[in-house]
Amino acid sequence: MDSTLGEKLARMSASRRELIATLGERERENLALQKETLAAALEIAGVGTQEILEWTPATIERTSFLDGLPGARVREDVMLHADLAGLPGFAALREAPHIAARTFQSETDPSVRVTVVMANRLVLEEQTGADLIYFNETYRSFVLVQYKAFEKGPDEHEFRWTQGDQFSGELERMDKLLEQLEQIEPDTDPDGFRLTSNPFFLKFCARIVFNPDDRGLFPGIYLPLGLWKVLAKSDRLKGPRGGNLLTYSNVGRRLSGSEFITLVAGSWVGTTISQSASLEAMIRSVLETGRTVTFAVKRRPPPDPEAVSEVLPELDEGETLTPEEALVRVAN
Repeated sequence: MDSTLGEKLARMSASRRELIATLGERERENLALQKETLAAALEIAGVGTQEILEWTPATIERTSFLDGLPGARVREDVMLHADLAGLPGFAALREAPHIAARTFQSETDPSVRVTVVMANRLVLEEQTGADLIYFNETYRSFVLVQYKAFEKGPDEHEFRWTQGDQFSGELERMDKLLEQLEQIEPDTDPDGFRLTSNPFFLKFCARIVFNPDDRGLFPGIYLPLGLWKVLAKSDRLKGPRGGNLLTYSNVGRRLSGSEFITLVAGSWVGTTISQSASLEAMIRSVLETGRTVTFAVKRRPPPDPEAVSEVLPELDEGETLTPEEALVRVAN
């Protein structure tokens, strides 16, 4: 009688539950982070997250959350290559052994689409986390969000780190990439204006629990990298014994989820147009850490397969290609 309840009950089938039960703890955590990056990308693009509920565990080798969504394409798919061949960073994506992609479309405005690619070098249980790289094709701006998990402390959720640990190394890589970006000449194009051209953000999540029937975002704290640096140098993030400690109560100002989405959706933050050419280095840097890259590209209007031949080498005299042959040429 209620179609929405019917959809929910269909997701609770015995076979689906049994497949989910086979997931290991590390697989669940990585899938949860990947689902979070996908949901964030869809929210920023204004597409909606309803299609996340279509997820079912893949029965073959699982490498990303996208593997379980109907309509996902794998790295050998010709259309995947045709859609992404002209994007900055595509060469770095092609180096990853595992690639899956899916295009999501706004229900209210069909011209608004976001193509999401999840790329990684490792199988699911060996991955070390997930980063979201969101690229607005209209304003040629990208941001990168790295996700970190809070632990349950005696009084509240907390995040601890020490000099020289994995988190410190990840911050150092961001600093090196930021130094390269800052050497690029500033934009004079009005579309290149940003409140800040530092594209790096951290999200500290209060809990990372894999629930494929929840399409919402994890509760947590968004911090621009610049603010994090100021906080880390101050005495604010110190525990009672002098250790490094981040909590909800001592962080002070932070971005809420809605504030972050608004800033990124309008490209008020992120790289300038000229800086975005460095996206390939960004993707390659994340892949080398063993983390999954969720590369989300908002496009308006959607790419036209008929125009793919424009990126091909010059044809021999008298040679013609059908659109299908052109797509194959691009893929090769």
